[in-house]
Amino acid sequence: MIRRFLSSPKFPQLLLLSLCIATLTFLWGLYWHHEQSSRKEALQAKAAEHLSLASMAAENLRQLIDRTQVIGSLSFGAADDQTPDSQGITQRLAADPMLERASLYDLNGQALASTHSTDAPPLPEQWLGEFRAHITQYGNKPYLPRRTDSQQEPASASWRLPFLLPLTNPSSLELERILLVELDVGYLSALLHNSDLGDTGLVRLLDSADEERLYLSNSGIVATGKGLAPTLPAARDAGRATQYRAGDEYQSLYSRVRYSGFSMVVSQQVDEILEAQQRNFSRQLWMNLGMTLVILVGMIWTIRLLHKRHEAFCALEQAHRINQELISRLEDEHRRSSHAAATDHLSGLHNRRQFMDICAETLARQRSQRRLMAILFIDMDRFKSINDSLGHKVGDLLLQAVAGRISRALEPGDQAARFGGDEFVVLLAGDRSEEHIDTWVRELVNKLTAVYALDEHEVNTSPSIGVSICPRDGQEVDGLIRCADAAMYSAKQCGRGQYRFFDPSLNLSDINEFPLEQSLVAALSERQFVLHYQPQIELDSMQVIGYEALVRWEHPQFGLLYPDRFISLAERSGFIVALGWEVIRLALEELKHWRAQGRSSRLAVNVSAMQLRQADFSERLLSELAQRGIENWQFELEITETVVLDDEGMAVEHLERLRVAGLNISLDDFGRGYAGFAHLHSMPLSTLKIDRALIAPLSNSYDDNPIVSSTITLAKRLGLTVVAEGVETRDQLVYLKLAGCDIAQGYHFSRPMSAEQLYQYEPFTSTAEPVLE
Repeated sequence: MIRRFLSSPKFPQLLLLSLCIATLTFLWGLYWHHEQSSRKEALQAKAAEHLSLASMAAENLRQLIDRTQVIGSLSFGAADDQTPDSQGITQRLAADPMLERASLYDLNGQALASTHSTDAPPLPEQWLGEFRAHITQYGNKPYLPRRTDSQQEPASASWRLPFLLPLTNPSSLELERILLVELDVGYLSALLHNSDLGDTGLVRLLDSADEERLYLSNSGIVATGKGLAPTLPAARDAGRATQYRAGDEYQSLYSRVRYSGFSMVVSQQVDEILEAQQRNFSRQLWMNLGMTLVILVGMIWTIRLLHKRHEAFCALEQAHRINQELISRLEDEHRRSSHAAATDHLSGLHNRRQFMDICAETLARQRSQRRLMAILFIDMDRFKSINDSLGHKVGDLLLQAVAGRISRALEPGDQAARFGGDEFVVLLAGDRSEEHIDTWVRELVNKLTAVYALDEHEVNTSPSIGVSICPRDGQEVDGLIRCADAAMYSAKQCGRGQYRFFDPSLNLSDINEFPLEQSLVAALSERQFVLHYQPQIELDSMQVIGYEALVRWEHPQFGLLYPDRFISLAERSGFIVALGWEVIRLALEELKHWRAQGRSSRLAVNVSAMQLRQADFSERLLSELAQRGIENWQFELEITETVVLDDEGMAVEHLERLRVAGLNISLDDFGRGYAGFAHLHSMPLSTLKIDRALIAPLSNSYDDNPIVSSTITLAKRLGLTVVAEGVETRDQLVYLKLAGCDIAQGYHFSRPMSAEQLYQYEPFTSTAEPVLE
């Protein structure tokens, strides 16, 4: 459902709308955030400035009142304690330009002296009460009395600021007089004339009841006026408050002098403080509106464009759908025709052409994975007589039944085809060994050898099967099929219901011998021959003590060829001597490389009897060893039993000379050919290699081939080292070890390895030659 929505035409429109909403939200959110932060910063900056101004004005006024109190106290102390000089006090204070007038009173509020007249009115009872309460709470501190409506109030003029100052007796420190001073409010105007209060700024003086006594603005000092509401917080001595007057919002910063009963407040309208910021954000507002309009217009235009493109896309999609339906029909027809062209119509299996294509792909895959691949060529016995006697209908039913049984026997990766008539070909892939292939073929023979009930007829038949294995029998599909076909004819000659594996002794006429013979010269000159190495294991220590070098031909056309494909051809064509020296050269170069790396393994090389008959063989070989600095014991020659057939005895002379020089001489494939123990005395041997044909039947049983154990015993008595070839199972290994065999080699330990694989082989890479498990 989500995938369908993402592919719907509404998705890009909703996505565009979401992006526009997100952009506008971010734009206006950023604008609002900047406005609020700028407003807050502007108010805070102005608040700091105004708080400093209020604190400075309050401190100056406090210092002025304190100085006046000090002057009055000093004058009072200079007079006689009993008859203080009241007139002298007032006269001294009258000289102060900050004071409008000063009057001296007793504690009952009766006038004693005055700077302006002798008949100063008494202090109001309200002031005396407030003053006494103030003295009780704060001590002998000056006090700004609250405003009174009484007409008896001294210095009641609006332009004077009265302060009550307590005068104490210096000796007894008791309150004895009250000094009333009236400050000139012009003092505040002179104090704040350099401060920029703006058009709406106010500096206000409040009494202890937070009533406004006067305020200062750019227009001057006003003694009375309409105050700001609400009142200032009573709990704090300094701070900021928001107040209002006539609907206008003010930001007020105040500083209280509680022990003198007054507060200084600096106030300014918020709109005036934010005026510059509002002008900036007014421009930003118009810019945001313009950008919003552009975004909305662009969104509407894009949505209309998407709508038109969607209509065009729908039309194109409709045409594409029609084309897809036509293409699907054509593909179905092509699939049916391709299947018909690649399938045998009678059996339902692959036909020859399709099978060859599949074989080529499977062969490349199996070779890359270093796995075996088998080709089975199947021919049904007595099919022609069945077809002729019972009719083609029964013959076709028999072919279908055989094809069905073959198909049911296949495993994943296997393929089968009908090549025509009663010939079937099967490809066995996967990870099978030769034993598994042999078991599978035997089971297939049993399944196909049966009585078939066909159209009220019972037919008895069996298969003849030939098997070829890649890479042993070939590297190309055509060659493998020819080998399997030849093996099938060999099986048919042995009777019905038989199967045979391909053997080179079948002497196929079309095994590509001619092109191979023609390319031998080029192979030698172009260095197409390479060596593979199979480790030899000492059974007592289970360590690698040496390797056997096996020649391979990297043919540019036929791929990697094994010796059974070209050794006999080289012998017949006379190239075996040159090929032998090429193998020796490759082996010596490899030994030289090993020696440079500090390795001391022994390397064995097969030498043909024809090469041993060369007059200079031993001298040339010893010279090659000396030139490369290789110790003679590291190089071992493997010869075959045909050496004893040399009538001239030259081969034996070379072997004796090389044996005296320190080379090891090994007799290969013992037990398969001509030679026996009688000939071993006449040959300078150090090692005897038992042929794999004698090793294969061993199974670690009491009734195993006694020839092997006897051979090992007799070879030991002759002082020879015994090597067993073709060891593939653990049972064979156990039997050989118990029988006294010295060395073994075979697939149980390792297949022959190329030089690259050898340098990744753990026993070779380890300098300690680790024990094999």
